Amino acid sequence: MALFDDVFNRSAIYDTLFFNVKGVLQYPTLKELEENNKALYERWDYLLKTKYNGIPEGQMIDMATYSQKKYEENAVYYPEFSRIVVISYAKLYIEDGKIKRTLKKIANDNEDIVIATFMDELKQVSSDGSRSTPQVFPTLCGYNIISYDIPMLIKRFIVNKDKIADKQLPYILKRALNIKPWESGLMDVVNVWKFNGYDIMPLMLISDFMGLKRTTDVLPLPEFSKYYWENIKTSPDKTWEFIGLQSVTHTNLVIQLLNELRQL
Repeated sequence: MALFDDVFNRSAIYDTLFFNVKGVLQYPTLKELEENNKALYERWDYLLKTKYNGIPEGQMIDMATYSQKKYEENAVYYPEFSRIVVISYAKLYIEDGKIKRTLKKIANDNEDIVIATFMDELKQVSSDGSRSTPQVFPTLCGYNIISYDIPMLIKRFIVNKDKIADKQLPYILKRALNIKPWESGLMDVVNVWKFNGYDIMPLMLISDFMGLKRTTDVLPLPEFSKYYWENIKTSPDKTWEFIGLQSVTHTNLVIQLLNELRQL
């Protein structure tokens, strides 16, 4: 089914699993990355030189400071340099004529626990494809899930596989990777909001434009990671509360947006 068939289908929202994955840098500084994983440090150094080496001409900038800044701004988007700390997910349903939701979050410093718990949820809505009657899969929906959340989830599952009891990917993820994009059961708000245009709009810009409700702004990943590392040791409880709120807010904004679009 084409993307906008789901977007403009008023009942499809009840067959949708909304989710958000958020990660932080594995090591907050390049020095710690070098000390703990020399090979990855060298890979990052190569990326810095080939992709992010752009000191403005005529500016006197300390190279170590510049390298650290580029690392904080960009490495968090790579599953190879970051780890998952929180996943939130939600489904909508009707009860007594009113729209209600189940909204849950998994936040833990043990990445394998976060991943395994969410994978178990995905397995509940998956099948191995062996059933004689085709299963109706929920649509997976989120903001930037095609470029970030799903690759992050799968790659971090791979490196944590030895700690996870069930080492098989949920069928719903395999299915999303194997079939045609417009039949994959993925609804990425990044693509929805383009309306076949070109520009990618930040979630907070969409939120402000649409007047969506929230109690906090959703931080960009580099700022999210920076907050985690600056506060996790001194204020762990407050930090985890903030992290959970960030992911839940992210998921809730996507739900609100899809609910608005399905009225069209």
